[in-house]
Amino acid sequence: MFGTILYNSSHSAACVHHYRFGYQIQMMNISLYLGFIVATFVLLAIPGPNVMMILAKSTREGTSTGLIVMAGMTIAQAIQILAVVLGLSWVVHTYPDAFEIIQLGGAAYLIFLGISSWLRAGRHDKIESRGRKHLKVGFFVGLSNPKSLLFMAAFFPQFIDKVYPPDPQLAVMGVTYLVMAVLIDGLIAVLGGYSRSWLSAPTAKFKLDRVSGAVLVCAGLVLAFLH
Repeated sequence: MFGTILYNSSHSAACVHHYRFGYQIQMMNISLYLGFIVATFVLLAIPGPNVMMILAKSTREGTSTGLIVMAGMTIAQAIQILAVVLGLSWVVHTYPDAFEIIQLGGAAYLIFLGISSWLRAGRHDKIESRGRKHLKVGFFVGLSNPKSLLFMAAFFPQFIDKVYPPDPQLAVMGVTYLVMAVLIDGLIAVLGGYSRSWLSAPTAKFKLDRVSGAVLVCAGLVLAFLH
């Protein structure tokens, strides 16, 4: 039998449980998971290399091109998420005492990215593409971006509850992140195709970079304070 309840009398926070074949399997803290969803939505929506690439393609060549580039980036993100989930799972199991260091280090990295985005506002970074077809361009741009891998490695641990096994939590967060990335990036590609004139202006990128930097710094400070 499968089911879900959102309460656990032995733990003060709300939790997710699954029942399978009569056994209770504890998965994760639902409060942290909801926080992860909100934070993921905000962070995916602000400008980054992937978002700017999708916007560039959709504003110059149309919505369909932006969506194809996004599909290539999604494949690359799936590979990166798998690597992050497996790597973090190994670290947590092998060096459990290092988990808090990973969380604080991740918060510090988010602050660093925010400051960098703020100082770099308005600059047009050159994005190299390796491939003639748009799908390949999106895939290689996404895969060759080490910041994306480091970001997820810094971001995911902030929402892991040590009360529960890390593997199911990482798996759920990985799938959630990927699904939300597809939805948000797809929406950005569509909006980019319909907002070519405004998004092509240099002042638009400057403002987006400043907003991105402020959000990342605030997120890093909040997460560091909570830990």
